[in-house]
Amino acid sequence: YKSNNMSISKTEIKKFTLLNRKSKRKELGLFIVEGEKICLELIKSNIIIEAIYATKKLIEKFPTAQECTEKELSRISKLKNNSEVLAICKIPPKSKYIDDQKPILYLDNISDPGNLGSILRSLDWFGYKQVFCSKETVDQYNNKAVMASMGSIFRVKIFHLDFNDFKKKFHNHTIYIADIKGENIDSTKFIQNSIIVIGNESNGVSEDIKKQSNRNFKIPGFGFAESLNAGVATGIILQELSKNI
Repeated sequence: YKSNNMSISKTEIKKFTLLNRKSKRKELGLFIVEGEKICLELIKSNIIIEAIYATKKLIEKFPTAQECTEKELSRISKLKNNSEVLAICKIPPKSKYIDDQKPILYLDNISDPGNLGSILRSLDWFGYKQVFCSKETVDQYNNKAVMASMGSIFRVKIFHLDFNDFKKKFHNHTIYIADIKGENIDSTKFIQNSIIVIGNESNGVSEDIKKQSNRNFKIPGFGFAESLNAGVATGIILQELSKNI
């Protein structure tokens, strides 16, 4: 991609605005990355950048960017706080699962993009390179998911697979489900060949998957909150796994 000082054309703005919709991201094979910190992470990654735009304030940090105004960027962005740098990137081709001898996380119908992004960030922190998701789980290339991942989306591979197909692929694994009625996580002995299922924010793990579980566990609480945020719960589970395995 080349640097120049032209503004973004109306045609480009119209096209890039479409990328706020999952169907258009899929159709065009592109997604948006915005924000200074995450765009610096992007440049270090293997993701192919189609175009990058930055305001005068940040052009020195992104010398290959095309200079434009904050107002122009705000017309593309869906975030509440305007970014001063924004990149249009190619969705990477599907990759293969690599057995890294770690437990496998399966996200069942995570619907909040912010939660998905924070889960990717936690996985990255604890050294996980991949995660499986149900087909109903929110798109990882949603703007908010990308932003919440803070760059971890460039390092953690995501596979979308129906649970029954997923289970066939890992038939020798023990299935553990995060469930409020399960045993205390402190008492749970996780093994290396584990599948950890994290459920939907409101409804938990679907009944179909619950029927197939080998063990259920819970994170004990001592206050009055109805439940833990899915992203926070995943971080606690990953910390527990790091002690166990």
